[in-house]
Amino acid sequence: MKRKRNSNVKRRVRTDRIFFVGFLIIFMVCFLPFALKKKPALNETEKADPAAVQTDAPFTVADKPGIRLRYSRTPLQGIDYTVIRSDAAVLYDMTSGEVLFSKNPQKHLYPASMTKVLTACVALRYLEPSDELTVGSELDMLQPESSLAYLVKDTKITLEDALYGLLLPSGNDAAYTIAVNTARKVSNNPNMPNIDAVKYFAALMNDEALDAGAENSHFVVPDGYYDPDHYTTPEDMLKIAIRSAKYPLIAEIGAHAEYEAATSTGQSYSWENGNALVNPEDEFFLPFVNGLKTGFFDEAGYCMVATASENDHDLISVIMKAPSAEVRYNDVSKLFWSVIDPGHSLKPEVTAEPEVTEAVQ
Repeated sequence: MKRKRNSNVKRRVRTDRIFFVGFLIIFMVCFLPFALKKKPALNETEKADPAAVQTDAPFTVADKPGIRLRYSRTPLQGIDYTVIRSDAAVLYDMTSGEVLFSKNPQKHLYPASMTKVLTACVALRYLEPSDELTVGSELDMLQPESSLAYLVKDTKITLEDALYGLLLPSGNDAAYTIAVNTARKVSNNPNMPNIDAVKYFAALMNDEALDAGAENSHFVVPDGYYDPDHYTTPEDMLKIAIRSAKYPLIAEIGAHAEYEAATSTGQSYSWENGNALVNPEDEFFLPFVNGLKTGFFDEAGYCMVATASENDHDLISVIMKAPSAEVRYNDVSKLFWSVIDPGHSLKPEVTAEPEVTEAVQ
């Protein structure tokens, strides 16, 4: 009897060992790979500076819907691709919330000084119009033949006045002063070097554009001067123009034919609007146009984002890569008239040249 009990105990121990070994094998096959899985290795930049993988922008646009455009199915009377001679164009009715006309709306093109609408949006997001900006060595960053507001180095100017200098004479100097001062304020780094401040501001520009739904654009400079990596589409530029309505001062400035400013450091400025459509003395003047911004350089052609209000319609038109200033203004006029009074859309085009020759913008 004693031997039989020992035999049973040995058999039971052997069975337990087999079960335990089997459990270990199953665990190693099924679960151990997950337990031993390593995190991906950091690249050299991340090893050197963990903060390098974080954005400089003070906010994120993740999961924000932006502006979604709805296209009308009703064609405009008298308007087609052959009538609009610019390379690309869109017409939007803010009242109905519809795009009424489009030509190459998603084509990548250069925005030139239309960029300054976005620059103004970013500045007004973070600063107050009464904030004083210091005009400094950022003026040394201006490119040749830039359009200017003729700001004076080592002086001060309010943001509101700087925005007039940005949007009326299309001052590239105003753009850089606004960009550098805004970046230093937002980053809480008053000594940030100019080149770093411009990069920081460009990050804010791209976040603001994405926040507006402009997903096919990229901005690197505050003035819109030619850079192959600085581009947008007519549709995205429209979204940025719609976004600018969030900052009423931009529309107020764009409606002025001229403006005079006096600064706390003794400077006085007098600026005329480069948009011929709002100048009552110009051949291209349209009484219902109330903004917004023109642009030009060789690679961009003549471009424009224009706003108008008449007959219960609030309209925005974007024109890109027109072959001349005449074509730009005539295309905008035809688009606006097609809604405001369709009988005017087929009138002969104005052929007079604008009085002011545009610098590179």
